[in-house]
This record gives sequence, structure tokens and C-alpha cells, in this order.
Amino acid sequence: MLKIRSIILAAFVVLLCAAIPASAQVGGDVGIISVTSDPSGADVNLDGHYEGRTPIEIKIYTTGTPPGSIIVSKSGYKAKTVSAPHPSAGQTEYVHVSLEPIEPTPTVMIDGYLSIDSSPRGATIRVDGRYVGTTPVTTQVTSGTTHRVQVEYPGYDSWSAVYTAYSGQTTQVYASLTPTPQTTGYLSITSSPSGADVYVDGSYRGYAPMTVGNLIVGAHTLELRLSGYQKSTQTVQIYSGQTTTKNVVLSPSTPTSGSVAVQSYPSGASIYLDGNYQGNTYPNDYFDIIGVATGTHSLMLRKPGYYDYTTTISVTGGGIKYVSGTLTPQTAPATTGKANVMSGPSGAEVIIDNLFRGYSPVLVPDLSTGTHSITLKMSGYSDWMSSFDVTAGQTTQISATLSPQPAPPAPTPSGSLPIAVVGAVGLLGVLFFVSRRR
Repeated sequence: MLKIRSIILAAFVVLLCAAIPASAQVGGDVGIISVTSDPSGADVNLDGHYEGRTPIEIKIYTTGTPPGSIIVSKSGYKAKTVSAPHPSAGQTEYVHVSLEPIEPTPTVMIDGYLSIDSSPRGATIRVDGRYVGTTPVTTQVTSGTTHRVQVEYPGYDSWSAVYTAYSGQTTQVYASLTPTPQTTGYLSITSSPSGADVYVDGSYRGYAPMTVGNLIVGAHTLELRLSGYQKSTQTVQIYSGQTTTKNVVLSPSTPTSGSVAVQSYPSGASIYLDGNYQGNTYPNDYFDIIGVATGTHSLMLRKPGYYDYTTTISVTGGGIKYVSGTLTPQTAPATTGKANVMSGPSGAEVIIDNLFRGYSPVLVPDLSTGTHSITLKMSGYSDWMSSFDVTAGQTTQISATLSPQPAPPAPTPSGSLPIAVVGAVGLLGVLFFVSRRR
């Protein structure tokens, strides 16, 4: 009796399983979740189960438990959790994750100190090229690294050495300076009228009155220029440890020539008068061109990174023509363009030249000139693909209308299930009746 009932129960289960459509069984239909990341090679976990590294395609049984969340992680980047899409049978859903780098934690260092003294005192101190005062002086520096200390005092040889600073400690530095043999002298210049440009051995040194130091003992050429006056040139003698004084009286220009005083913003521009190079403009001072013939002349200022400044000037006998030129910076020509991508509906993935560039609407910068391919992807819509051209310095407008994907076929009617169950119950009744008669 028990054996017959077991056979009846097994037959009932077989009939029920046969009556359930295959599409309703777990594993009957499969969808795909395609996961990519920037950067690639990130670990992917789906609902706590490790699936592999990006790029990766994860198979999802649509009749099973819907997926919950995806965690994408990579060493050196912050892990990111996103909701997992629910693909339909035969459908692929795309997930792209951009990972944010983890900023390195800076090492906290406690500064150290350098206590610097010298003989004689009052020397100028520079640490790593930065002026910090005169001796004696204590200055704060970064610990754990070396620092160059420079000590200078007039009439003495300069002194320098390298020291290591230690965290929270004071390092003692002492410089015993050696007197410098007197091999140089000084030249003190005044002019009448004052303000003349001073050139020593052809090099501009400033404007009078002034003192030029560290000149080698011996003969030097002194030249003074002032607009409206004739150039003065003479030879001066410099003596060891002494100051040579020169007062130069300038003579007015002759009626047959005049002067041009030139400055530029910024300074350092090359000056060309009638195509002939004259020199470079000075900061906070005019460059004086004297002995210029009366009449009309062309003047050009030129400096790398700026457009040339050109003008025409008229010089009168004994007169001064002042020129102040403001240079205009050159702008580098644009070599890239942009694409402004919009879609209906918005929120579509934007892929340009097979690279993910964000979600619409999005402005994509730094695109090289020429033709590019573009694809827009969005769940529930067919991919939109096209190409576009980029012009340097311009923005290309792209508008895409996404088409909904066709609705999936209707599921198999479930009316067959009750019929099969009724048949199974009927068969069960017949078998039970037969067993009772036995």
C-alpha cells in the first residue's frame, strides 16, 4: 500500500514539472550585465560574489533572484557601489564606473631651525637662495632635508655650506669670513642735467646719479646718454678699494639732430629704428636714442610672445620724441574643438571613439580636429550611432533621439497549468480507487 502511494506521489510531481513552462524555471532565460571601469582592471563584486575584473560580462538568470548591487574596486582608488540593472532575457545592460583616485596622505613633518652667526657680524644670510636677515639670526626650515647657507659681507669672501635640519631641533651654523683682497673699485657718476643713462664698457648700469661697484682695477669706458643732449664718452681709471668720481656736463643736441626716448610695457623689448637694432627697453626708465637725424623715422618694438609694435615718429632738431609702446600678447591658435551632446531622453551613455565620455547632456572638450564616431546607449532604447566633424576652436552640436526597443514577446499562456493539474488530480483519484479495492 505504501509503495503504491509513493508511486502515485512521484507521478504527480512529474506531471506538475512537465506542466510548468521552461521559461518559468530558474536558469531558463539569461541576461547580461556588461561592466566597464575607468581605469580598467578593477575588481567586480555582485551581491558579495567576486565576478572578475573589468571589462567583464556577468550572466544573470532572469527567473532567479534579481541582482542588487555591484561594487567596483581597485588599489589606489576609492571603491564605488552602484545599483545592478535587471536585464531581460537575451538583453545586455551596460554599467560604467569612473573610479576616483585616493589622495596620498601627506607625511607630517615638524620643522627644524638653523641658528646662524658670523664673524664679523651683520653679514647677509640666504638659506636656499632666500634672504632671511643678517647675523645673528635664527630661521625655521623644513626638517629631514639639507639646506644651503650663504653668508656675504662687503670686503669679505662669500661663504657657503650645506646643513641638515632635524625635526624640532636647532642646528648651529657659524661662518668665519675671510677679508677679500682689494682687486676692485667703485665709480660714482653724476650728470648735468641729471637722469642720464649710464653705460660702463657698453653695458647699461642705470641712470645718474649712481655708483657702480665691483669694477676691476684698470681702465673702463664711461658713456652717458640723455635725450636732447649729445652723447658723452670718456675713459675712466679704477683703483683698488677706491671710488672714482665723475661729474659729466652734457651738451645740448645740435639743431640738425634730435633724440628718441623709448619705453615698453612689458620691458625688455628689442628696439629697431629704421630697421637698425638699438638695444632693449629698460624697466622704469627710457632708452635714449640720441643723434637721430631730423625727419620721419619708423620705430618697431619686438619681444618673444608678443605682437610687434610699430609706429612712425617725427624727429625735430634739438627735440625729444617720447615713445611708450604697450605690447599685445600673442594667443596660441586652437588645435582642438568640443562637442556638445544632447539626447532625448537625457541620461544616455556617451561613447566617442570607443571611449566613455559621460552622460547626456555633456560637453566633451579637447577633441582633435577631424571626424569622430559617437554612440549613445541607454537601457530600454536602441543604440544611437553616428559620426561628426570637429573644427579647431569651435563646438559641434550633436542632438540624438533614442528609439525605444520593441516590447518583448508575451509569455506563454498559463491556462495549461490548471488543465494539467486537473488531469493529475484525476489520475491520482483513479489510482487511489484501485488501491482501495486491493
